[in-house]
Amino acid sequence: MYHKRIEQLEKLHHQLDKKIRGKESTGVYDDYELHQLKKEKLQLRDEIEMWKRKQFEQDHETVEFDDH
Repeated sequence: MYHKRIEQLEKLHHQLDKKIRGKESTGVYDDYELHQLKKEKLQLRDEIEMWKRKQFEQDHETVEFDDH
């Protein structure tokens, strides 16, 4: 159910990571901008983990049956 959202967020996370590494490798970047990009990347990671937790809970949901 949440797979598509997780995939979208992971793609964005990867793109941000690539952008950050690119800026760091050139040595030409604004410290504030780099800090904001890293902060955004961490927020994405947290959101990905939240959705993965929800997916896990849904996948492992137990159904209780009434014995009566």
